[in-house]
Amino acid sequence: MKVLLFNPWIHDFAAFDHWTRPLNLLRLASLLLKCGCEVDFYDCLNRRSPDLDEFRSPPKHRLNPWGCGHYYRESIPLPEILEFVPRQYKRYGIPTERVKQSLQQLDQPDVVVISTMMTYWYPGVFEAVEMMRQVFPQAKVIIGGIYAVLCKEHAEQYSGADAIVSGPHWPSIVNQILDIAGDSSSPCEGDQSTWIEPCYDYIKGDPCLPLLTSIGCPCHCVYCATHKLWPQCVQYGHDDIINSIERMENEFGATDAAFYDDALLIKKETHLMPVMETLIQRGSKIRFHTPNAMHVRQINRETAHLMKRAGFVTLRLGLEMVEKGLQKETGGKVYTEEYIQAVRYLREAGFSGREIGTYILYGMPGQTIEAVWEACQLVVEQGSEVKLAMYSPIPGTPAYEKSLDEFIFDPSSDPLLHNSSLAPWRSKTIPYERYQEMKKQVASLNQNVRKSPSEGAKTR
Repeated sequence: MKVLLFNPWIHDFAAFDHWTRPLNLLRLASLLLKCGCEVDFYDCLNRRSPDLDEFRSPPKHRLNPWGCGHYYRESIPLPEILEFVPRQYKRYGIPTERVKQSLQQLDQPDVVVISTMMTYWYPGVFEAVEMMRQVFPQAKVIIGGIYAVLCKEHAEQYSGADAIVSGPHWPSIVNQILDIAGDSSSPCEGDQSTWIEPCYDYIKGDPCLPLLTSIGCPCHCVYCATHKLWPQCVQYGHDDIINSIERMENEFGATDAAFYDDALLIKKETHLMPVMETLIQRGSKIRFHTPNAMHVRQINRETAHLMKRAGFVTLRLGLEMVEKGLQKETGGKVYTEEYIQAVRYLREAGFSGREIGTYILYGMPGQTIEAVWEACQLVVEQGSEVKLAMYSPIPGTPAYEKSLDEFIFDPSSDPLLHNSSLAPWRSKTIPYERYQEMKKQVASLNQNVRKSPSEGAKTR
């Protein structure tokens, strides 16, 4: 059986490649290959693709030292439901005509699997489904991923796909794909605990590769959909993780790895720390990034120093808010005093303010502009940059169901209204003008952090 795995464009007001790689498609490719399938792979968001050679962007779109950067983008019409937003809407990724030309060079697949990410990025998915109908009219078109799970009824009604796949683990999803294609000759074995190394061959040459050492999260934050996506929390074996990291470095030439874990530091004494100690002993030089917020409650002096020695260079911490009552109501993942102590340990270990970024939620029901500003000031005082994270109402989360009546408009009417960029227009308590003002103030605060001494920051 021949399968095409396709990562579609992003349609949004803004998008930036913060270590964004199609990890789930790469893991899916590994399992399909083991089942004897032929697999083609196309990533519309691959900024290193030769399909962009004639569309190279201005200097500001070049790679940064860690492999991040701007996507190629084109302005497109605003969806009617978003016409109240005074911003340009864009398609991010390889131009559609160039994508179509490349697809036409491939053999006809039996199945096309299209990945999905944010619920409000579904227009790019629909565009991909339409293109597959034109280029591969005989193929079964399947979609899966975050949007397919959280907005399954919407996807079934409007996407035009032949099937929507979801399940408790990847082997189950592979078997659904095989069944849809009518091929059950080599079923995929395993469950959520099965180690799946991403098929890095499809992104060979990328200096920064994605890494997943666990699935799920033991916390129950009311604004997070992780439990809806992965009900169980499972950590993979040390040997598999270490071998994969060493292959990244030695076989694929990667200089950087980005952790995609939702709970990287949970049970750290038996999970992350032994892995890092082994890599240090073996002389690994790869640098690590944590774009998903780490649980600051798990950061003590020993952990901070070990991460520094192991080559962590980008740390993202989850504080979200400083109101103690709201911290407790939203899940009690972290309290302010725990955050302050964690950052002290990190600065003591030699991490600079430029290396540490702290997510602060903006636009969540119950928040005030004064509380958000207080949180930003506290973060900077500890020596961390502020990363404003605009709140997105996510279907299936307790916060979504509880607070629909606290918004100016109803985000349940269309997934496009889940967009985090709409927070300044959606919130009844924090208007757009105040948000613009705060953005400028936060930029000034962060500039001061970058200029401050590193307090003994050192390299390996």
